[in-house]
Amino acid sequence: MNYRLLRTVHVYSSVVVLALVLFFAVTGITLNHRDWFTDRGSAVEVYLQVPDTVMQATDWQARPLDGADTLRRWLSDQHDLTGGTVIYEWDQEEQLLMIDIKRPGSYSSVEFSPFSAEVAVFHQRNGLVAVMNDLHMGRYSGVWWRLLLDITALIMLVFIVTGLWLVVPQKKRRGTLFKVAAAGTGILAAGYWIALLP
Repeated sequence: MNYRLLRTVHVYSSVVVLALVLFFAVTGITLNHRDWFTDRGSAVEVYLQVPDTVMQATDWQARPLDGADTLRRWLSDQHDLTGGTVIYEWDQEEQLLMIDIKRPGSYSSVEFSPFSAEVAVFHQRNGLVAVMNDLHMGRYSGVWWRLLLDITALIMLVFIVTGLWLVVPQKKRRGTLFKVAAAGTGILAAGYWIALLP
């Protein structure tokens, strides 16, 4: 394969993922040392009156979960209550609809009583570092962020493979570079097995 083309692909692939790799490097440290960051965020609880359009969306006594998404869309449109992961649950004993809405670094818990037409919304925001940590793990971040992570991983693979391929023709430095790569792999493998020890 053309050496100049490989070098071009190697350089440009590294530039494309530079910002995200830097992001993962920083958030790798923040994940390992969460105790360094004392921002506990903020918590807010609000009570809202549900409009007739939502109340009439379903027979709340017979099919409460059928109207759950209508309630969530109203909360999203009117009160900016959005999230990457949404879970609905109907408590038959308490006659309450509960909605958990999770986002990177925050979540909202909703309790709705069809009989009072009132909804209680609890918001918990955990600060910027928590947002970054959740994005690092791809947690509650939605399909587009996960797609970006997949694309970045593929570009990083291209960067690594082209880097190795560029080393092969360098006869004077090839042996040393492969030894360094083998040492790094050995350290990683040893760390992995040590971490699994009881």
